[in-house]
Order: sequence, then structure tokens, then C-alpha cells
Amino acid sequence: MSSVGAGPAGEPKLNRLFTWFDPETAAGVTILLGLYQVLLSVPLASAGLSMPSIFILPLVTGILVVAGGSLTVANEKNPSRLLLRFCVYSNMASLLGSTVALCLYCYSLSKPETVTAFCPIPTMYFEHRHRSYKCPGEILAAFNWNLILLLLIYDAGAVLMHCVLSVSALRALKTA
Repeated sequence: MSSVGAGPAGEPKLNRLFTWFDPETAAGVTILLGLYQVLLSVPLASAGLSMPSIFILPLVTGILVVAGGSLTVANEKNPSRLLLRFCVYSNMASLLGSTVALCLYCYSLSKPETVTAFCPIPTMYFEHRHRSYKCPGEILAAFNWNLILLLLIYDAGAVLMHCVLSVSALRALKTA
């Protein structure tokens, strides 16, 4: 008598590394992290940064992360050895791409943003009682820094999820 949720012996599914680990849920979270990265590439594309092509990085990384999570979900729904192999390859590629993106985001945050916009009359933002004046260029630089910080956080989550999914998929491939 087979247990609930267990498939036939020939179907290679991802290994459960921990009792609380569900590969399908982890893959769903991974897909969401990738979609957040793709969506955050849109405001980065319109902002003037010191690294002008940085918006391509979350776009490509997000697509890789979504592909890795999607193949993991597909393998959990319809397990096969070929799909498991593609799952391993896509998770490893996503792990590598996310690690490179993580390093570039850290570099981008550590590099001071130079505001090149001339600000003859500072505009007031925040509230009148605080009398806080800043140039629009400084506000844009702070916005860009916050966007890159969000991308760093989402990418760190993607690295963690792909690391766990890659180990699980590799163990399943070796035992299958």
C-alpha cells in the first residue's frame, strides 16, 4: 500500500530535504521572487543611474528564476527523468545568475551615487513643518538606491531558494 501523495517508484520527484520542506511551495515562492525582480526592472529602466544598463540584470535574472521555479513545479506535477534533468540545469543556472546579480547589486549599493543635476532652487518634499529641502536628483538617487536594495533582498531570497531546490533536484537525480 503506497502512502498518500507518493507516485510510482519510477517517477523521479525532488527529494524532501527536511520534513517541513515542500518543493512545490518552494518553487512557487521562487516564481514570485522572479516576478518581483522582473517588475522592479521597469522603474530601473527609466531612472538615470551611474550604471545605465543595470535594469537588464533584474530582467534576465528574474526570467531565469521564474524558469527554474516553473520547471520545478512542472516536475512535481508530472515527474519524468528528462524534466528532472532540465529542472537541475535551470536551477543551477538560476543559482549562478542570482549569485552574480547579488554581487553586482552589492557593488552598486556600495558605490556612491553622484547627483549630476544642477539644483538652483531646491524643491520642498516631505512636510512644511520639517523644512526639508532636497534636489530632485537627490530624491531620484535615493529612490534608485531603495530599488536596488529591494532587488538585493529578493535576489538573496532567490539564491537561498535555488540553493535548496538545486540540492534537492541533484539528490533526486542521483537516486533516480
